[in-house]
Amino acid sequence: MKKASKKEALAPVYLITGSDETKVEKAMHRLRDRVIRDAGTDLNVDIFDAGVESAAPVVQAACTLPFGEGVRLVMVTNVGSWHKADKDVIVNYLAMPSETTCLALVGGGIRKNETLMKSVAESGQVLSYEAPRASNMPAWVQAQAKERHLKIGAAEARRLATIAGSDQRAILGELDKIATYRGRGEVKMEDIDELCWVSPEVRIWDLTDALGTRDRQQVFRHLEELLADRAAPASVFFSISKHIKNLCVVVTAKERGEDPMGAAAGLGLKPFPARKVADQSRNFTAGALQQSVRILSDLDADMKGRRNLRPDLALEMALARIMDIV
Repeated sequence: MKKASKKEALAPVYLITGSDETKVEKAMHRLRDRVIRDAGTDLNVDIFDAGVESAAPVVQAACTLPFGEGVRLVMVTNVGSWHKADKDVIVNYLAMPSETTCLALVGGGIRKNETLMKSVAESGQVLSYEAPRASNMPAWVQAQAKERHLKIGAAEARRLATIAGSDQRAILGELDKIATYRGRGEVKMEDIDELCWVSPEVRIWDLTDALGTRDRQQVFRHLEELLADRAAPASVFFSISKHIKNLCVVVTAKERGEDPMGAAAGLGLKPFPARKVADQSRNFTAGALQQSVRILSDLDADMKGRRNLRPDLALEMALARIMDIV
């Protein structure tokens, strides 16, 4: 029978860094839990904040013998806050680190060509965790949902990533909320919209997307939600105007025989919004959009007092006229 492999010894030093805060935190907790488990006590764990403490007490703690068995863990957060003098103190320590201590440096701000980075790489390990790119965020959401025994489709994952602004902490919080409400099982779009907080900015995107897909019912549903949430009519007007003008540029370019995606990218949009505008451009003609721009110009004058009309009512009336055209 094959013997179980011996547990790998901890390195004298780790640098735990990267933009994926959730993985950085997991690595920190994993390291701390192992030290506590091996020693049977948390007395061998010292945590410092580099934004508050200099490197001297960190090295002093690292040179202190642990209680009982196991090793001492000296963890330093916000390590990028240290100036060069403090980093040099750590570099000097790493020339001959304690055999009974694991030093964990956590945070960003340490460049690859810095002496401290090179010293950590030579004496221990650099653990770098980068957040998924925006295009990969829905797949990340699905993976996190699976850990919570939830099944979430690609469209629902994109929706959750959108309303959370790709903030991983916020996404995890919303998934935990859904898991608490649903327990296990499939997450539907209505679960997300009912349980998760949707910012006014995202609600405006919902409105412009409905406008771009020519979904009259959804346009007015989202408009009513925005106004009920006390969104300023002027702000909604600005977002609608910008979206119509972007569509007008892309459709005009397409009618000239140009690539719509290239035209959308030329507006300075990020890839995902550019793709949406390019796709939505199929639903319009340049003439209809130019009429819509004129309606919005009239709306601008009305909202500035040309007519004695409430801004929200003027906005609804203008949108109704636009939907009749497009």
